[in-house]
Amino acid sequence: MKMVGSLTDRLHGEVAAMNRENFIVRMHLEAVNHFRDRRAWEQLSDSDVETLESEVAGLPNEIEPDDIESRLFDLTALRMQLALAEGDAPAFESRRRRVVEIAMLLEEKNAIPAVKAQLGYLAAVQETGFWEGIDLSGIEDLRLRLRVLVSFLDKKKRKIVYTDFQDEVVGVRKEPAIYMPKMTGAQYEKKVKEYLHNHLDHLVIHRLRTNQPLTDADLKGLESTLAEIGAEDGDTLLSGLLARSESPSLAHFVRSLVGLDRTAAQAAFSGFLADRSLTAPQIRFIEMVIDQLSARGVIEASALYEPPFSNLHAEGPDALFDGNAEVIEGVFEVLRQVNSGLVA
Repeated sequence: MKMVGSLTDRLHGEVAAMNRENFIVRMHLEAVNHFRDRRAWEQLSDSDVETLESEVAGLPNEIEPDDIESRLFDLTALRMQLALAEGDAPAFESRRRRVVEIAMLLEEKNAIPAVKAQLGYLAAVQETGFWEGIDLSGIEDLRLRLRVLVSFLDKKKRKIVYTDFQDEVVGVRKEPAIYMPKMTGAQYEKKVKEYLHNHLDHLVIHRLRTNQPLTDADLKGLESTLAEIGAEDGDTLLSGLLARSESPSLAHFVRSLVGLDRTAAQAAFSGFLADRSLTAPQIRFIEMVIDQLSARGVIEASALYEPPFSNLHAEGPDALFDGNAEVIEGVFEVLRQVNSGLVA
């Protein structure tokens, strides 16, 4: 059995680092001495593999252990190699998707020098083309590049789950092949967000940003455009993205990402800004509404009772505009108009 060169070097190094004076190691000294010779790894027989598994694998060595995240990533990479060698497409695909998710999470840590140095590679890993024709040495290169980075992921936010359960075969039955989409939901979400921010001048996106009414044709066209990003899985990926975002409609989802054009937001509230009867805190409240709409695109009325708005008056906008109830009612009405058409 031939093994990947760098993987072989790593395993040979672990055997070479075993203390032959250790009581446990001495019980298997013949096997340890045999595999300390680098030449023994050049062509492993089935008997060699059995000896490594039964006698050598569990023996202690004096190499400083890596953190658990790196070792678990090693395990994922090894299982990808095995799945590739054995032609097990479903097993390979499930681990490929996991590695893509890891690459996406690591890309957010670009302030860390070690991660920054690999940003180009991390971006490539997320592309379908990277995996086309990948071989065992390519996966080994991936393992070496990413294993030193996975410990930088935030533990409380980490979405990657590693499992190491022993499966028990209770029966065999024929099932249709599992269809594996070429793009993960996370990949699709990233591509959609990039598209929206890079196409603010798109007719429908521009109308959403400038608070212009949309027709059914506008919405269907936008839906088709975003679905095309996911290729043949686009409709399913878009539906999943909207469900995860909990947005009531596609228009609401897009507006929440691209924001509301500041000029349009100011125009919607221009009447209040020109009202000389308002106090400085009240004017500031209106300006904060404009700021939030420009950044977030959508504001629910209930948000006006929460920070940062409540920082101006702990008892909320009703108390802040005490004596000017018609003004705050007018603000709520303008918000309703701005949000109109965003709910399906």
